[in-house]
Amino acid sequence: MTMRKTPGLKLAAVPGTTMLASAFASPLASASAASASASALSSASSASAAPSAVAARACETGGPHTDFKGTNINMRSTPGGNYVGTANQGDCAYWYQTDSGPRAQCPGGTGTTAWHLVQNKRTGVVGYVSACCL
Repeated sequence: MTMRKTPGLKLAAVPGTTMLASAFASPLASASAASASASALSSASSASAAPSAVAARACETGGPHTDFKGTNINMRSTPGGNYVGTANQGDCAYWYQTDSGPRAQCPGGTGTTAWHLVQNKRTGVVGYVSACCL
């Protein structure tokens, strides 16, 4: 087996977790892993002061990718049909097609008969939601 030294290799730490040293690592590597973990945690605490909007994962948008508008949105088997799941803002959606169906009342007083067949990317559920919800 050939052992290589990689001087450009940097340690990465996940905030909120402790970094574990490999069983094959030298004591020097364990010490540097511990210091990297401590510095990552101190920088993470300063980053946690950032607004929560920045910390939230944004959905990919454009083309067939979008996000739901609102919370506790009922997904249906057909336009206006049986319940198959729930969607929330931040779950992200992949759009397949638009069909007409029963009129749905949108927030703000408008209404629509357009229903979108989408996949909730977080749960994997595929179903129809009113156009008001995308």
